[in-house]
Amino acid sequence: MSRRAPLRVDVARVIDRFLGLTASEGAPRLRGLYLVGSIALGDYRSGLSDIDFVALHDAEPTPEATEALARVHAALAAAGGPPFDGFYIPAEALKRPPVSGAIVPFSLDGRFRSGEVCREVNPVVWRCLARSGRAILGPSPAALGIADSDEALRAYGLANLDTYWRRWIADCEAALDRKAEGEDCDAGALAWGVLGLSRSACTLATGRIVSKREAGRFALETLPEARRPIVQEALAAHLGDVERVPQATIRAGLDTMRYLIDAAPGYQAHPPAATSPDR
Repeated sequence: MSRRAPLRVDVARVIDRFLGLTASEGAPRLRGLYLVGSIALGDYRSGLSDIDFVALHDAEPTPEATEALARVHAALAAAGGPPFDGFYIPAEALKRPPVSGAIVPFSLDGRFRSGEVCREVNPVVWRCLARSGRAILGPSPAALGIADSDEALRAYGLANLDTYWRRWIADCEAALDRKAEGEDCDAGALAWGVLGLSRSACTLATGRIVSKREAGRFALETLPEARRPIVQEALAAHLGDVERVPQATIRAGLDTMRYLIDAAPGYQAHPPAATSPDR
């Protein structure tokens, strides 16, 4: 069995700081801490990526515990470094399919939130944790009894096309309509949209949770040749090689996203291929 690469220095520094703060601020003891997202999927980029986590407790945090977690995340944000984004749930919750609209303590874009719906409590994160999660504290993901369901994953993926991605496309078009003629756009929006939706399409087609970079490869292999240049542009933006793009490039990306959505219901998930523990 291959061994995972050591954590990047900036990632290890944030995690060490987090663990120290949970002790000094009186936060509840963690039963488990796991990394998911780009770190688990082999696509973490220093200076660009977040650190995505799932933290396990024995029970729902009390109001006092939640206040302690808020202090922990405020101190992390003040110290700088990659955003430490994730959520806190009782360990037993992983043994059931995630419930849409779950209200749990979480951090998003480096800001702690409570009393709000956490969209990251979903079957995609359950599968990523079950099959690719990186344990920092606690037993291996395989020992957690995670309710990793093909049916729940597919139903979530299809619903997400309408509940999130079609709305995102409409909002992006409205923002484009407000721009002055000739004004360029943030290339990050192109990467987020094209590669993010390609990830959803890849999961529907294969049952696998993949990085944005691997999603780009999937799109290049499955999309018609005429649509592949926009995927290449999105990959370049994802890697930080392109920072601004013309409005026409964003519109072409939105058109490709609609193409992916329209094709997605026909995707049939197949058993995922064996992957290295590092992926």
